Amino acid sequence: MTTKQARKRTQLSKQQLEAYIRAESLDSQNVFFTNHVKQQMRKRHISVACVISTLREGRIKRTPEPNTMLGTLECRMEHYCTGHNVGVVVAISDDVPDLVLVTAMYI
Repeated sequence: MTTKQARKRTQLSKQQLEAYIRAESLDSQNVFFTNHVKQQMRKRHISVACVISTLREGRIKRTPEPNTMLGTLECRMEHYCTGHNVGVVVAISDDVPDLVLVTAMYI
């Protein structure tokens, strides 16, 4: 009997990554706001509600980029929120199940 190994999160397709981010963001305990993203949100007047909405309803339009220094895959979720197109960069790791928010911006 063979067992199928679980696929690593950093090897998922764009659609699978979107589904993973949406599912994980349903519980706010799974979302970690770095100091940098908090600073950028404050500077750019982007609310927590808008960031969470982007994670739950957004799309990955650009190819996710690996961050070899940290061993993560960085995905930019994009969504139209409060009259602006918002982008939120999320770092995903095979070792840590949380969504680590890197930055937030208007696009």
